[in-house]
Amino acid sequence: MGFSELSSQALAAPPYLLSFFIVLFTAYFSDRYRDRSFFVCLHAIVTFLGYSLIAIGGWYRWPIGWRYAGICLATSGFFSAITIIITWTVNNQDSDSKRGTGMAMLNIIGQCGPLVGTRLYPEEDGPFYIRGMIVCAGFMLAVFFVAVGLRAYLGKKNRRREKESSERSGDTEGLVGGEKLGREFRFIL
Repeated sequence: MGFSELSSQALAAPPYLLSFFIVLFTAYFSDRYRDRSFFVCLHAIVTFLGYSLIAIGGWYRWPIGWRYAGICLATSGFFSAITIIITWTVNNQDSDSKRGTGMAMLNIIGQCGPLVGTRLYPEEDGPFYIRGMIVCAGFMLAVFFVAVGLRAYLGKKNRRREKESSERSGDTEGLVGGEKLGREFRFIL
C-alpha cells in the first residue's frame, strides 16, 4: 500500500486485533446457540466482501482506506470462519477416533491452502494482487455454499434419526460415558 516498514507493521495490528475480538464473540454465541453453520456462512460472506473490496479497490485504484477496510473484513471473517469450521468438525463426530480422524483430515486439507497461496500472488500482479484477491473471494463464496449444503444434509440426517428414535421403544437415552452414541447422536447444525 506504499507505507514504510514501520508504518506497515503498525497498520497490520488493528485488523488482527479486531479479528481476535470477533473470534471470541463468534465462539461465545456459536456455543450459546449451538449453531455453527450460521456463523460459518456469516463469516464466509464477510470474508468474500472483504476480498472483493480489496480487489475492486485495487482495480479502480480507490483510496487506501477502502482496501484497508477490506483487509479488516477479510481477516475478521476468515479467522472466525476457520475457528468455527474446526469446532464444527470436532462437534459432529460421535466418537474420539472419529474426532481424531476428522481433525487429521481437516489439517491435511487445510495445509493445501498455503501451497496454493504461494502461487496466487505472483510478483507481476503487485502491488494490488487483484487476481489473488478474486480467487480468495471465490473460495470464500464456495465455503458459504458448502456450509449451506452441509447444514441441509445434517438437518435431514437429524430429522431421520429423530423419527427412528421416536419409533423405537425402550431406552432412548443411549448415553455411554457421557457421549451419545449411534442413532442417538445428533449433529450440530
